[in-house]
Amino acid sequence: MKFSWGTGIFIFIVLFMGACVAFFIFASRQDNSLVESDYYARGLKYEEVLQKMRNTATLSRSPGIQVDRDRISIRYPDEFKGISVMGTVCLYRPSDKKYDQVIPVAIDTALLQQIPASGLHKGKYIVKLDWTMNNRSYYFEKEIFVE
Repeated sequence: MKFSWGTGIFIFIVLFMGACVAFFIFASRQDNSLVESDYYARGLKYEEVLQKMRNTATLSRSPGIQVDRDRISIRYPDEFKGISVMGTVCLYRPSDKKYDQVIPVAIDTALLQQIPASGLHKGKYIVKLDWTMNNRSYYFEKEIFVE
């Protein structure tokens, strides 16, 4: 069977239109929600975050974050010893905000905080530490991967 050029063009147009419809259906089913609903307000306050990060840079060392199979360990600098610290640890999941977790800072005598990783889904998280001690605010963040 021999195809004429008109039949070839018709088949090409039908296949192209089918691909366009398939792409439209695929694109319309994707989650396009914002990662943070208040991104504009956060952008306006970013200078405050930069100042908190500069304050963190003045510490003897940055907080250390280690991920094991069953927990996330945060080791705080020596400046935390014997001082009241108020703040939060945010486990931020960039791909899906429903997996975000906010935990209060709770440091033991060894300057360590352990967070169970059993309730976390596998993938990338950003640990965002935001705390206040001695009337000074600090901020630190680090990417981690939960396996």
